[in-house]
Amino acid sequence: MAENRLHDYSTQEIENREHDQTYRTKNVAIFGWTGTTMAQLKVNADGELVVNVEAPATGYNGGPVTVGTTAVELTFTGSTKSVMIQSDPDNTGKIWVGGSNITNAGANAMAQLEPGDAISVDLDDTSAALYAISDTASQNVFKLALT
Repeated sequence: MAENRLHDYSTQEIENREHDQTYRTKNVAIFGWTGTTMAQLKVNADGELVVNVEAPATGYNGGPVTVGTTAVELTFTGSTKSVMIQSDPDNTGKIWVGGSNITNAGANAMAQLEPGDAISVDLDDTSAALYAISDTASQNVFKLALT
């Protein structure tokens, strides 16, 4: 059987396979300072790179949070547009991020973070809260929100 290579597929076939485990495609958010506000670059449905046309973020907030074996809600001030959660590089345990039903064994998690790993999500925190939990007591995460 011939080896599958990325260049052997059409653009549409690659888009159709974007969640295929073979390719392990990652979403990437790119932000830039316009001189007055933060703007986000996105790929539209046609595959074109465009500047986010929604109201851009005008502020930010966040800070460190201690996480243990009980789920902790990661709260933010104001209405968020995008959030980033990073596991402290000095942690000794895993961190899981998800909804309120997340467990310290990773059940119901949307992301698992090893020490130093981070996840970034477009999120309106007023409608969908994020929680973090660890398999080890007294771990730290850093939270950042663009508002």
